[in-house]
Amino acid sequence: MKKAIILIFVIVCFAGQIISQNDDGTVNLPDSIQYDRIIIKGVSISGNKLTKDYVIIRELDFKIGDTLSTSSDKREFVSKLKRRALKDSSELALRMHYSRENIINTKLFLKVSLGIKQIDSNSYNLLITVSERHYWWLFPVVKLNAPNINEWLRDIDLSDISMGLFFSHNNLFGTGDQTSLAAYAGKSYAAAFGYRIPWIGKGKKTGLTFGAAYQNLYTVEYASLENKRQMLYDNNSFQFAKFTAQFTYRPGLYNYATLKFTGEWVKISDSLYTLNPDFLAKEEKTNTSFSLYADYSYDSRNSQSYPLFGNYLKVFINKVGMGLYKRDVDYFFYGIDFHFYQKLGKRLYVAEMVKLENSSGDDQPYYYQVNMTGKKDFIRGYDLYTLKGDQMYYSRNNLKYVLVKPNIRKVKKEVKGSKFKALQYAFYLNLFADAGYVTNKSTENNPYNNKMLFSWGLGIDFVTYYDMVLRFEYAFNSIGTNGFFIAFGMPI
Repeated sequence: MKKAIILIFVIVCFAGQIISQNDDGTVNLPDSIQYDRIIIKGVSISGNKLTKDYVIIRELDFKIGDTLSTSSDKREFVSKLKRRALKDSSELALRMHYSRENIINTKLFLKVSLGIKQIDSNSYNLLITVSERHYWWLFPVVKLNAPNINEWLRDIDLSDISMGLFFSHNNLFGTGDQTSLAAYAGKSYAAAFGYRIPWIGKGKKTGLTFGAAYQNLYTVEYASLENKRQMLYDNNSFQFAKFTAQFTYRPGLYNYATLKFTGEWVKISDSLYTLNPDFLAKEEKTNTSFSLYADYSYDSRNSQSYPLFGNYLKVFINKVGMGLYKRDVDYFFYGIDFHFYQKLGKRLYVAEMVKLENSSGDDQPYYYQVNMTGKKDFIRGYDLYTLKGDQMYYSRNNLKYVLVKPNIRKVKKEVKGSKFKALQYAFYLNLFADAGYVTNKSTENNPYNNKMLFSWGLGIDFVTYYDMVLRFEYAFNSIGTNGFFIAFGMPI
């Protein structure tokens, strides 16, 4: 605990002493406009060397030709807004800010700035200036043959690392198409391919994604005892092959619907079957299934990478096993996921989320159980435990203070045209409190199932290039343990 507190203290001091410039893009409007309403007659875009103009224009919160109010009297326009209404802001200012956030959320640009230029009387042109990201990547992949990084750090063994490469291009043809290829080898090995077409067809409201993957794992969690992971370390312990086809529909700027079809083949070794015959459905060593997943979401977050204000709501269903090939798998999952973000003060924010997921029936095989200690579904402070069952209900809550606002710090030697001539970063201090509950018939050897669990603590979030978030957290929990943990991805 002492070392963890010292590390958090050093990070806070370092963050507070950084001298840098805020240069992540702005909305530039005249101090005063003599017209109560102005017409946006056209648009001029600069800086998009690869990206097509229409990819940017489709993210605008208004249409070219619309008339926007310049008054701060919200009675005139607030009913027309689909997002929050900031204090003392005109419709023009609000829609410009929303448009900038939407363009940033395409994840195609480092910087986005918006402004207007008068053409004649109350007619104006919209000016958009962007700085494109680096779109293609080739970098190493590190796969830990351990339950997670925190357990591996407690017993470091370099032989438990599988290595590989990841390649992707995130803006093929300048239309936002994405392709990726990844593979790694070692005790575990895998290969995967994916291709995403963000929006096609008339109105650019429909998207398609295809993917395929194969994985052969050396390390498998096959059961739990006293809510501790029971691990098998053996070659060819777990194999699976999967392909997916996903259809996305976006009827409005902040509304999304997804339909995903998945085919999956799973095989376990004789050793794993001996340890847990109920790992797969119907106590078999191989399961083959086709699944259909659907969701609807509303997303008004200012940033999908690290939101500070806005809302996110998703309702979903997932039918695992449709009887198209075999009937050994037949499960149904459904739930709701709600996130809320709000600004409380100049540097103070609150973030909260609640997720409920249920399944038809109970006593699911271990592989198909919902998992409240996964990569996306978790409560902090239980990283060294496993909490799986037929239903889960949890909430994560943050009181967030901005230590260092999103900044860009230029490097000493710039390379002309480089997307890496400056370091992007931000630091956030979090006071957090989480709660969760997992329903599972098996409670005899797992005392934390069917029990309300709590955790609380303090953390630092480091947000940097290309949506990367690194978290340092010290957590206490209601079962009497505490510890320092490292995690990746935004907390809420």
